[in-house]
Amino acid sequence: MLEQQQDKQDQQQDQQEQQQEQQKDKQDQQDQQQDKQDQQEQQQDKEEQQEKEQMSKEDIEKLLNAIQNQEKETKEKMQKNKKQKITRKITKDW
Repeated sequence: MLEQQQDKQDQQQDQQEQQQEQQKDKQDQQDQQQDKQDQQEQQQDKEEQQEKEQMSKEDIEKLLNAIQNQEKETKEKMQKNKKQKITRKITKDW
């Protein structure tokens, strides 16, 4: 009789241990999934940041055009100033 009770207790204890192990396994799986999700999010964040840091081809072309236009305007102003200076020197009356 005592042996049967002991066996039942042992079986119950075994079942509890198995349940605990199963819970631990489930928790481990959830943790692994969460880790994977975190890694994916971090990777996406890095990629987005890199995309933001890199200029698009259109942006580069716009900047280049703007710089070229400024350079043309500056050259035109310089040429106008040179012409004005030259005409002043020629028109002097001695």
